[in-house]
Amino acid sequence: MPTPFRHSVIAASRAALGVVLAAVLFTAVQAPTSVRAAELVDVLGRPVTVPDHVERVVLGEGRLFYAMAVLDRDAPFKRIAGWQNDLRKLDAKTFDGYVAQYPEAARIPLIGETSEQSVSVERILALKPDLAVFSISGHGPTEHSPVADVLAQAGVPVVFVDFRVHPIDGTRQSFTALGKALGREAEATAYLDFYNRHLARITDAVSSLPDSARPKVMLELLAGAWQSPGHTTGGGGMGEVIAAVGGRNIAAGVVPGAIGDISVEYALTADPDVYIATGSRNPGVLLGAQATPEEAAKSFAKVLARPEFAGLRAIRDGRAHALWHEFYNSPYNIVAIEALATWIHPEKFAEVKPQQTLQELYDRFLPFKRSGTYLVDEAPKS
Repeated sequence: MPTPFRHSVIAASRAALGVVLAAVLFTAVQAPTSVRAAELVDVLGRPVTVPDHVERVVLGEGRLFYAMAVLDRDAPFKRIAGWQNDLRKLDAKTFDGYVAQYPEAARIPLIGETSEQSVSVERILALKPDLAVFSISGHGPTEHSPVADVLAQAGVPVVFVDFRVHPIDGTRQSFTALGKALGREAEATAYLDFYNRHLARITDAVSSLPDSARPKVMLELLAGAWQSPGHTTGGGGMGEVIAAVGGRNIAAGVVPGAIGDISVEYALTADPDVYIATGSRNPGVLLGAQATPEEAAKSFAKVLARPEFAGLRAIRDGRAHALWHEFYNSPYNIVAIEALATWIHPEKFAEVKPQQTLQELYDRFLPFKRSGTYLVDEAPKS
């Protein structure tokens, strides 16, 4: 629930944006009228009309580029007119890899840093976008953002997507909407065919499992890097993935949304059968682009040795695993879905190979060379 402080921030932002709106509307109405071509429905169920031949796209979060790269594989940065700085700051090694292959990525204008409050609607409008793409939750303008209201009133269509709150259904709906908005329906369909094919062999196998056959799972987000232990997922987010692959999230009943926190005492009492950490940076688990298997294993061992959770039965029994943190907010989450399935039900999914799925994703859908380490299947030996 929003705090009084947040209410005051939102109110102040809306007042300031009202002034901006008055200034920008005059400019907006003088802009050439684009041919209206595509009608689509975004993940919020909003009908959106987008112009023909979208050439300039502003991303509310830089990490929404993960989806754009699939749809615009031949020229992945050509249409990005602006984005936030979260990709550079929160997934720095991936960003560096992009820049090494496509130097123009470093010159894309910024609309903000890593938060909704840092986003400048004036900067967005100055970039003259044909389309803005925002996530319904996260670090950028979201569902109730006044930034989206101003853009809509200035004639800039806003498409909301979701890879974070409802990662499975959100990925499907988001790709369908983006494919239509960008004139990349064939690319979107191809990716969703790949996604659904890999997903179905997991969900079909566990859909009828009773609760008693579903292992208890603790998934700790940014383990060792977050300010306190126990940062986790609840009824949404990766919690939905745990349920979809036949597990029981120990935090599902106490963290109502996609992300929240549980106490160390609660986790110890819940006694999970499987422990999974996400990570991308120091001082947590080093995973992602350019991370070596040795770096990943060494950093994961340090996370597992933290006194708060070192006594967990799952960790003592060697049922501890780790995955790249950004899977939680990415259409590449199909790799995480397969990994969790093999870790939670190793006997049932012995033939599922998430590393091969990751390679297929790169080979068929991404313009980048694969590098780095994204999964730690087995806990390092102490």
